[in-house]
This record gives sequence, C-alpha cells and structure tokens, in this order.
Amino acid sequence: MDNVIIEQLVNHSSTKADRKKRYIFLIVTAVFVFIWLNLPSLLAVIFMEVLTVAIAALLMNFFLNKEFEYTFVDGEIDIDLIYNKSRRRRVFTGSVQEFEIVAHFTDRDHLDFYKNYKLRDFSGGIVNDNTYIFIASYKGKKGRYVIEPNDKLLEAIRQSSVPSKFFKLKKIGGN
Repeated sequence: MDNVIIEQLVNHSSTKADRKKRYIFLIVTAVFVFIWLNLPSLLAVIFMEVLTVAIAALLMNFFLNKEFEYTFVDGEIDIDLIYNKSRRRRVFTGSVQEFEIVAHFTDRDHLDFYKNYKLRDFSGGIVNDNTYIFIASYKGKKGRYVIEPNDKLLEAIRQSSVPSKFFKLKKIGGN
C-alpha cells in the first residue's frame, strides 16, 4: 500500500473576531498613550508613546497574520497554526478513523447533536463549499473543528474515515 501524504496551506481571512481584537489593541494603546501624557518630561512622553504604538502595531501584525497548514499522512491529520509565516504551533493531531463525524459546515441534520461542543476554527474564516466540521477528541476533550480542505485532502479524509460518518456537501442542481 502506498503512503498517502498531502499538505495544504490555508490563509486566514480577517473575521469579525479579528476586527474585535484589533479594536482592543487600539483601545489599550490609546489608554497607555494617555497614561504616558502624565509623565513630567516631554522627551519621556514622546518616547513612551512611540514605544507603545510600535509594540501594539508589532503585536497586531504578528498575531493577526495567520495561516493553517494541514498535513495528512496515512489516515493521520495534523493541523499547525503559523503566525506571520514564522512561528508554528501544533493545534490538532489525530486519526481520521477516530473522528465521530465529518460533515459540511452547513449540514445541520448531522451536526446539531454536537452544537454544544467547543468550536475551534482552523479554516480561512469564510464559509464556502469546502468548509467542513469534524468532531474529534484532542488532548482528552471532544470538540468541533472547522477545516477548509481542498478536493484532494477531502477525498483522502473520506477514504480513511468510516463511510457512515462522512457526509459530503450535496450540491443542488446537478453534481
């Protein structure tokens, strides 16, 4: 049997939650700028304000510029979160055989039972035809995980999963 190795990179689009984080960064920065205005020296005020704005801009750019890498190797899937194309952190690893269910994001018939599980979004942030949710345990906790696999990765997941637990999007009007 041949080894199946598939890698896919998904860029994360700016979402409502990301915009909220940006606003929080800006508000915290503004608060610190006003605090620094009370310093007795004008040079110290300018220095602290520039430093605060620079740190806030750096943090916003670093933590809000992210992408996900899916690595599928012989029925095992690993998902890494990559910040600013430089820092990598493993956010999920597991066997597709152990998934309770894999269904399209909009498939309420199969996913409503799991709606109280914690949702972790490892997709691009915009729901489309290739946005799927799988239910699995990771580090002892069950959760709902959103991914955005391409056709090749989706087919590999389908072939590795239990057929009665995989529900592909049914397109209306043909296919």
